[in-house]
Amino acid sequence: MQTKTPLAIAITLTLAMGAAAPLHAAGQDVAATSALGADATDLDRIEVRAQLESQLRAVDLKRSSDAIEDAVSSDALGQYPDKNVAESLQRLPGVSVTRDQGEGRFVVVRGLDANLNSVSIDGIAVGTPEDSSRAAPLDVIPSDSTERLRVVKSPTPDMPGDAIGGAILVESASAFDREGRSLRGKIEGSHQQLSGHTSPKAAINYSEVFADTFGVALGVNYQNRRFESDNTEVEYDGEDDAVPGDVTAINLQHRKYEIERKRIGANLNLDWRPSEDSSYYLRTLYSRFDDAETRQRTIFNFEDADMVATGADQFRLNDLPSDAIQKRMRYRTKEENTFAASLGGENRLSSAVVDYKVGYTKTEERVDDEMEARFELDADDLSGTLDQRSRLPRYTLSNTEWMDNANFAYDRMILSPKRVDDNEHSAQVNVRFDADNASYKIGLLGRWRERDVDVNEVELRRGPAIDLDSWTTSAPEHRHGSLGQGMSSALMRRYWAANSGLYSARPQETGANAVTSLEEDYTASEDIFATYAMGTWDIGALRIIGGVRVENTQFSAVGNQVDVAEDERSFTVTPRVANNSYTNVLPGLHLRYDAADDWVLRASANKTVSRPSFGDISPRVGYSRGDEEVRLGNPELDPYESTNVDLSLEKYLGSTGIVSLGLFHKSIDGYIVETVRQNDPAYEGFDVTQAINGDKAKVRGAEFNYQQQLAFLPPGLDGLLVGASGTWLDTDFDPGLADRAGDDFMLPRASKHVYSAHVGYEKDGLSTRIAAVYRSEYLDSIGAGRAFDVFVAPHTQLDFSLDYKFSPRVSMYLEAQNLLDKPLELYQGTRSRTLQLEEYGRTYAVGLKVSL
Repeated sequence: MQTKTPLAIAITLTLAMGAAAPLHAAGQDVAATSALGADATDLDRIEVRAQLESQLRAVDLKRSSDAIEDAVSSDALGQYPDKNVAESLQRLPGVSVTRDQGEGRFVVVRGLDANLNSVSIDGIAVGTPEDSSRAAPLDVIPSDSTERLRVVKSPTPDMPGDAIGGAILVESASAFDREGRSLRGKIEGSHQQLSGHTSPKAAINYSEVFADTFGVALGVNYQNRRFESDNTEVEYDGEDDAVPGDVTAINLQHRKYEIERKRIGANLNLDWRPSEDSSYYLRTLYSRFDDAETRQRTIFNFEDADMVATGADQFRLNDLPSDAIQKRMRYRTKEENTFAASLGGENRLSSAVVDYKVGYTKTEERVDDEMEARFELDADDLSGTLDQRSRLPRYTLSNTEWMDNANFAYDRMILSPKRVDDNEHSAQVNVRFDADNASYKIGLLGRWRERDVDVNEVELRRGPAIDLDSWTTSAPEHRHGSLGQGMSSALMRRYWAANSGLYSARPQETGANAVTSLEEDYTASEDIFATYAMGTWDIGALRIIGGVRVENTQFSAVGNQVDVAEDERSFTVTPRVANNSYTNVLPGLHLRYDAADDWVLRASANKTVSRPSFGDISPRVGYSRGDEEVRLGNPELDPYESTNVDLSLEKYLGSTGIVSLGLFHKSIDGYIVETVRQNDPAYEGFDVTQAINGDKAKVRGAEFNYQQQLAFLPPGLDGLLVGASGTWLDTDFDPGLADRAGDDFMLPRASKHVYSAHVGYEKDGLSTRIAAVYRSEYLDSIGAGRAFDVFVAPHTQLDFSLDYKFSPRVSMYLEAQNLLDKPLELYQGTRSRTLQLEEYGRTYAVGLKVSL
């Protein structure tokens, strides 16, 4: 056997494992430090077990934490076919995701809206490119840009208090995480079944520690994914007090999406540790997310026909005018950029430990080119039938003229550019005083946030007629029905670039264009000043953490009051200024008891807060006198404030296993809901839409988690790794709607059940895993009556991965996502009234990983 130098051994170990951690040599656990010495000659027999190592790190993070939290390590990210941070987090107990085009986007912790989470990158709060929401989309951050992900469900007083759902901590790598030199690369090709496209992905990560004091960690990754989705959406109508199954389909749309998503991520981290008492660091992370989307849709407005019932949920369509059938082509490119940088250090003084940090985050969205061309059928009137007894309504029409683009006439062009800028500066300092079996900590935090939102939309209906036939392509394939001939977005964009100056708005659309281009615009600043005092006491096996955090929020914003005349031909715009200030006192008590036989008992009681969405508190007013509607912002909204109680019992099974059960209760004051009211004395005769602080919402739940390597099984089976988790929720929520005072509501976006499970196997260079996540139905939005409430149907995600190491330096992997080919489905009132059905097909990937 060839003997290798200590340097070669260190490189091989850190490249293969991604960090210094226990390794397996000839079936024995050998520490990395000993591998540098006498055991060096056994290097060729090392079995690298990434799943087991990642599981060990996640368990270690949970066990050592003073808060109630769960974590995913960098190795675990490589074991799932996850494209972004959101999808990696959904593997944790109590965590689920909402999806956009089949990809996880927003993270839901314990069933609570993503608006109620805080998200930080390397300890610095990150904003959102969403124009009205506080929810941070996590699909913009590639998994390859991170080292570990943590979800803190019960923060201690030294952590920011804006975490009613949870605090999501995204952490990038330090060179000292890996000890020595590490260089890893990955290339991948993925194939989407629905589109037939194959897409590339690549990542490279490098780190090195120089002279045991200075570390550099650098990572770059890239993905260009092309895929498609088939979507059908239905609109139902009926009386406000209708039974959910009694509403009628009045509109059906087939939509075809063709999407190209590019993700670019980079991180550069520097660490200097000149002595045991001093350390300094720079953390930077950049992510760019480009989404180019073409949407074709064909629309059937059945309500324009004379609908005659011929049976239960069956209708004859008489005298359907041709312009009730429409075709639309939309194209837009959306660019979302996220940058986070923090500079800080820690110094151990004679009587205290001081750490400090300054940070900057910038999040932006640019949609400069969104356009949609609309056309109406110009042919003979039609007749047909409508049958809504199946999952999606079925229809027949008397002729096929609607399938030919030559029979459509130009209606209008809609342009919808948007710009969002969200910048935040922050500074914080913490001082800890250590005593015998106790420590005391105080700290200060300042955050200065600026937002600028410019949302525009304009309809242009005057100009030359556009011949849709000149944009014709072959009919797109669609799982739910035909869209007729296809349309080319490239030809549409080429036409518009040459002829846009010929089009303008009609006078009667002046007011409507003013509303869509001015009402949602605002600038806002939000300054948060926080201080806390916290003590930690160790009494035998019991640790007590108690303290209080005080956060003062100062908010100011400028918005628009848009008043449209009744004839829609004129309007006035008046700037509106709003200011608000409030202080939240957030006490917290946390107990942790380390019992014998690896049992840990935790309990906590604390208060947390979440601030209202920017769109809700912007000082906007939109009058539509013709429609007798008023839309109002509400700068006087109070923040959500939650009183939380958590209890957790954990049993650790060796170094890599755990079984735990947690119980939690949240009582949320001032839960914010959107209301529509009549007879407001300030707006006589108008329907007024405004967000208000509703009544209390309550969340009760339980979490179970189990994972373990089955090392006690006979040889050959001892490489099995299994895990399962479940979350059960019970929620009470009163939206304060007078017309629905007798109805019961589940909390919006809160699934009653979330389950996940995995089975893995690692042996002799082979690592494979199959993983499933199930999320039960949840309420998406509240309508005028039970028949109009919108729900998201249950969803199961099943994924598979296989990795085979040809040597400690080279491995190949295979991944398969959405193996069950499950769609996104929404329904209205009852499951038999499908509102939206969107399918994505399966995705397969094959890749090569190399360590040099």
